Amino acid sequence: MFKKSITLKLTFGFLTIVVISTLLIGIIALSIFKNNIYEVKRNNMKKHAHEISEIVSPLLQKNVASDDTKNIANIVGSFPNTKTWIVNTEKNFLVISKNENNIFTSIDTSAVKAAYNSLIISGLKGIESSDELLNPYYQEEMMTISVPIKDSTGNVIGVVLLHSSIADLSSSMDSFFLYLILALIGEVFIAGFMGYYFSKSISKPIKKINSTALEMARGNYGIKTEVYSDDEVGELASTFDLMSLKLKHTISKVTEEKTKLSNIITSMSDGIIALDTNLEVININASAARLLYCNVSKLDIDIKTALRDLDLESFIEDSMTNNRKEAISRKFLNKTLNFSLSPISLDSDKAIGMVILIQDISEKEALEQMRKDFVSNVSHEFRTPLTIMKGNLESIVDGMISPSDVPESCSTLLKETNRLERMVRDLLELSKLESGKVQANFDKVDINSFIKDMSRTVKPLIMNKNIELILDLGSNLPPLLSDYDKLKQLFLIFLDNAIKFSAFNSEIKIKSTLDNDSILLLISDKGVGIDSCNIEHLGERFYKADSSRSSANNGTGLGISIAKKLIELLQGDFSIDSELSKGTTIKIHLPIMEN
Repeated sequence: MFKKSITLKLTFGFLTIVVISTLLIGIIALSIFKNNIYEVKRNNMKKHAHEISEIVSPLLQKNVASDDTKNIANIVGSFPNTKTWIVNTEKNFLVISKNENNIFTSIDTSAVKAAYNSLIISGLKGIESSDELLNPYYQEEMMTISVPIKDSTGNVIGVVLLHSSIADLSSSMDSFFLYLILALIGEVFIAGFMGYYFSKSISKPIKKINSTALEMARGNYGIKTEVYSDDEVGELASTFDLMSLKLKHTISKVTEEKTKLSNIITSMSDGIIALDTNLEVININASAARLLYCNVSKLDIDIKTALRDLDLESFIEDSMTNNRKEAISRKFLNKTLNFSLSPISLDSDKAIGMVILIQDISEKEALEQMRKDFVSNVSHEFRTPLTIMKGNLESIVDGMISPSDVPESCSTLLKETNRLERMVRDLLELSKLESGKVQANFDKVDINSFIKDMSRTVKPLIMNKNIELILDLGSNLPPLLSDYDKLKQLFLIFLDNAIKFSAFNSEIKIKSTLDNDSILLLISDKGVGIDSCNIEHLGERFYKADSSRSSANNGTGLGISIAKKLIELLQGDFSIDSELSKGTTIKIHLPIMEN
C-alpha cells in the first residue's frame, strides 16, 4: 500500500525531513546550550578560584595571624556549591574547612591523585585549566578548575582545585532534551497532518491525470483531466489535455484512413491476401475468398490449402527471403489466376510479411484469344479476295489472258473489290457500335408502314431470284419507339440473309403482331437452314455456318454481329430458330411507344 500511494510517500518524506531537521536543530541547540551554561559556570568558578588563590596564598606562606584564619575559612566557604582543595608543591591535598583549630584537612587517596594529576601538573606550571569528571572523593560528576597559587614574587607555591557539582547542569540538559522530544512529537503530529493535507492536494490532480491516462488506454480519446491550477501540475494537466485532443484527432484520421483502405480493399474486384512470415493469414478480402473458393468459416485452412495446391508456398518464401517481387500465373479450376507477390519490408531489407494480389485473367485471356482470332479471321477474309485480285492482275500483266477475256477478269476484280469494301465498311460499323459512339434517335415509327417500305427496298433482290414476299401485318398495332435508320439497317441484314440463303422460286414471309408490351416481328424463309450446333456461335465475328456456301454468297460473317449491337441499341432483342433444309425464322421484339 505504501509503495503504491504517492500521498503516503510525500507525507512520509515530509515527516522525515521535519524530524531530521528538528533533531539536527535540537542537537545543535542542545550543544550550544550546554556549552553556554558550562562556559558561564566555568568563568564564575575561575573568578572564585582566583579570589581563593589570593586569599590562601598568605596561609601557605604562614604569614597570617591565627585570628585571621577563621575569617579566611569563612570567606572560602562562602562560595556557594563549591568545594575547595589546596595542593602544595609536594602534591599534598588539603581540604579547606571551617575548623577553628585547623583550617586544612588532609586528603590522601591514590584515586584522587590519579584523577587530578594532569590538572595539578598544569597548575604547578602556572597554567589555568579545567575539566569535568567523576570526583572519587565526593562520588559525583563535578567541574574542577585548576588555578596556581603564587607568592609575592610570582612563584607558584601551590594549586587551588575548585570543585562544583554539575548535577544542576545535567538536570537542565535533561529538561531541555525532554522539551525537545515533546516538541518533536508535537511537530510529528502537526507536520503529519499538514504533510498529508498538502500531499493530498498534490496527489489528487496526479491521480486524475492517471485515471485520464487509463481511460485513454481503453480507447476513450479526447477525455480531459479537469485539473485547473497555475502550478507545474496544472501545466502538466493542460499539456495532457492538449495531447489527448490531438491524439483523438490523429486516431480519428487514422481510423478514417483505415476504413477507407479497408473499404477499398473490400470493394476491389481483385483478391488481396496479407500474410506474415509464417504464412499465417493476416487479412483477406471477399474477392480473394471468392476467387479461391474458400469457406468463410475456415479461411486460414482453405487459403493455406489453396496456396499449397497451386504450388505457391516455395515462391512466397523465396520472395520474402530475397525481398523480391514475383508474378506467377496458375490455372485454378476453370479460371486462370495471376498472383503478384509483393514482400512487406520496413527500413531494413528483411521482409516482415507478404501481400498477394490475385487477378482473374480468364476474361483477359479470352479477349486476347478473340483478338488473335479476329486478326486471323480478318487476314483470312482479306487474303482470299486479294489473292484472286493479284492472280488476275498478274495474268493480265504477264499476257496470259487473251484480250477477249480481259473484261471478264476486270469484272472479277471489281467483284472482289466490292467484297473488300463491304468487309471494311462492316468492320467500321461494328467498331462504332461496340465503342458506344453511335447514338439512337428514338422517334415514333409505324411498323406496318416501315415493313411495306422495306419490301419496296428489297424488291429488286427478290425479283432476281423470283422469290415471293408475303406480308402478314397485324391490325391496329401501336407505334414503335425506335430509330428508323437503325431499324432499317437491322432489317436489311436479316432480309439480305434470308434472300441469299433462299432457293429460286421460294418464299419469304414477314409477320407483325402485338406481344404483350412489345411488337413481335417474324422473318421466315424456306432456305437451307442452319445446324443447331452453329446457332449459338452466330454473332461471333467472321463466323459462318457453312464456309463454302457463305463464300459463294459473298458474306462477310459480320452481319449478325452488327445486328446484335443494333438490337441492343434499339432496346429490343432477337432470337433465331432454324432447321437444316427447312428454313430459318428470325424473331424480333421491339418496344412500343407508351402513352
